[in-house]
Amino acid sequence: MADVRSMKPKIDNADRISALPEPLLQHIMSFIPSKDAVRTRLLSKIWEKAWCTFPVLNFDEDLFERELLEMRAAPRDVQKFNQARGKLLKYWKQALEAHRHHCSNGKLSVEKLRFKASFFDDSEFADRCVCYAVESNVKELELHTILRGDRLYHLPQMVFCSETLNVLYLFGCLLLEFPGRSSVKLPSLRKLRLAQVHASDQVIENLVAGCPLIEDLIFEFCEGLKSIKLFGHSKLRDIKIKGGREAEEMNINALNAHSITVVSPPPSGKINVVSGKNLKSLFLWMTSVVDETLSYHITRLVVLECLGLIFCFELQNIKISSPSLKRLEIFKCTKLAAVEIETPNLSKCKYNGGVVPFSSSTALKLLETDLNLYTINFGPQWYAKFIELIAKFHQWSKVLNLQSECGESVIVPKELRQILPPPLSGVKHLNFSISIPFKKFAIAQVVDGLLWMSPHVDTLTIDYGRAFRFCFQILYKDEVVSGGGRKTAQCCKSVPVLCWGHCIQKIEVEMIGKGVGFNSARIVFEDEDILKKINGLQYLIWENYKLRWICEDQSCKCDLRAVLDWA
Repeated sequence: MADVRSMKPKIDNADRISALPEPLLQHIMSFIPSKDAVRTRLLSKIWEKAWCTFPVLNFDEDLFERELLEMRAAPRDVQKFNQARGKLLKYWKQALEAHRHHCSNGKLSVEKLRFKASFFDDSEFADRCVCYAVESNVKELELHTILRGDRLYHLPQMVFCSETLNVLYLFGCLLLEFPGRSSVKLPSLRKLRLAQVHASDQVIENLVAGCPLIEDLIFEFCEGLKSIKLFGHSKLRDIKIKGGREAEEMNINALNAHSITVVSPPPSGKINVVSGKNLKSLFLWMTSVVDETLSYHITRLVVLECLGLIFCFELQNIKISSPSLKRLEIFKCTKLAAVEIETPNLSKCKYNGGVVPFSSSTALKLLETDLNLYTINFGPQWYAKFIELIAKFHQWSKVLNLQSECGESVIVPKELRQILPPPLSGVKHLNFSISIPFKKFAIAQVVDGLLWMSPHVDTLTIDYGRAFRFCFQILYKDEVVSGGGRKTAQCCKSVPVLCWGHCIQKIEVEMIGKGVGFNSARIVFEDEDILKKINGLQYLIWENYKLRWICEDQSCKCDLRAVLDWA
């Protein structure tokens, strides 16, 4: 009989992954975070060589936590700071030379260079990396470089003559004047992003003019720009401009653009956007656009699908007529008094602001609507308009999501409930979210208000900031209509549907903690005084917050349901 021990499977200790061809090892490295890709060099000489010849050069100080912490811990101790900086710089130089050595045969190119550093006294090493990448036919170049003392990095001119560069992202650099308009030749560049870059109008104009295939253009708070002019770029598709402090005007003439976003325009408000028939997305943030100008341009954008108006403080009476519009977002346009929309294909609407009338000549067929209605003075008149508005969107929308800062907007006064019909009758699933969780949160009153607004709802979900989610599953008694032969409670005699307190049999509540350290719980409320029991969730919330603040063990499994024992 064979020895039983010989029948046991043999354990193969061979490192089969390291035996893979180098291109496959590099392919594996391309799917893991950069921080882990750097660490692979410590596994073996095979992995070290694979990393040294990896076509992505990533000199990012954030990937070297220990060295970075040492430098930040000793900003005033010059000797310790220089030691930590020298240690990191020495390793970077060795990595660059290793890559240069292994790739000296010219068969490998640099696909991408990412360089992020803020501790150099000069730009010598940054220049070496950039020049090597350009000489190696780099396709993507990303630079986050600020020299010590907040001095700006001067980008080498040879970058602007790269024939292979597809993507260029510059942060905190200084672009010097070019020798001539034709000195910029980037025939392959398709995406250009400049963030906090210092450059003059002429430099930017020459730069963009030298990119005939440019498709995606982003300017973010660039200094030195006074007039942003974009003309005659037939390939330009996506434009995002966040205005700088010195900008005086913006002129955008992009006949083939698909998306334009303008954020924080010049104080003078001089914005001229001329787009062609292909524009599908337009977002305006903090612009001084007025009613007539907006209406004029919208009617001429025949394929516009997405429109966003965020902090546009001059808009008062919005009129939008667009058969192609599918998504509309209006956020805190504080002077707004009315919205008139003729958009038969609108499917998604998000509105955050005061209660203003919305009108349309034909009933809309929205798939989803998000409403966040607010005021500083809650009163009967405001609540009446609030109920009227959400009732209208209930008719227009398949899914209606309500939002509030602290929940007070849905706590409709008792006297109004006696004279106004519930605005969300027929809703079976209601979603409500509270955006500022640290304000006073009367959960029982919020639940009471929501159940009045949507009588006989089956499920109710309340998102409490980023901390908790309450899921209420509601089981009703036999449906009873006021005056239907059964003794009616005094509070329900003047209303067509019995208040929820008299027809609910049981409520199952699941409280889900979203953050680390927050506990979850499942509770069942039934019989009488359900509202008082729901109010006990308030204590569960604050007990979780207290544990989060004082408990250092993130795996804490404290049972908080005892908090509700009194109920």
